[in-house]
Amino acid sequence: MSAVALGLVFLFILAAGGLRSVEVGCQNTQKIHLKNLWLCAVVSYAVALLGFSIFLAVSAVVSDSAWPTLADLRQMPWWAPFGGLIGGVAVVGMITVARYVGVATFNAVVIVSEMLVALIMDDLGLMGFAVREITPPRLVAAVLITVAVYLMASDSGESQPEPRPAVLVGEGSR
Repeated sequence: MSAVALGLVFLFILAAGGLRSVEVGCQNTQKIHLKNLWLCAVVSYAVALLGFSIFLAVSAVVSDSAWPTLADLRQMPWWAPFGGLIGGVAVVGMITVARYVGVATFNAVVIVSEMLVALIMDDLGLMGFAVREITPPRLVAAVLITVAVYLMASDSGESQPEPRPAVLVGEGSR
């Protein structure tokens, strides 16, 4: 992969990671207004399903995207379709606990747990990923990130300041 392509990949990852914080804000605000954890999760996934269905329909019209064959579906591991449901656990976490620790601490702790599981998955080459061994530099990075998260979490405080009204950028007074 060229340096430019790799740079674009990392730029995309940074954008997606930044959107995770926005997602936490959306989930928190939605929970405040819908009041029901499970309704909030269902609405979130219904909106995602609608959005991705539109993207799927558009991509079917404008590109030659490949579709799976019956053989492809038969060869797929039984657990592969559960990614969305597993992601739902993260959504439930956002809805229930992020407001108590703040967006930064919530995401920092999520990053540590993602990183530790990912290191093991890479080391063992699990779920279709190439083996990337746990090396001393990767372990040092994991420890440093964990220490940084500890510092972030220890400063999140127990007090609950009054939340500000949810305002989108560009929204003015009416």
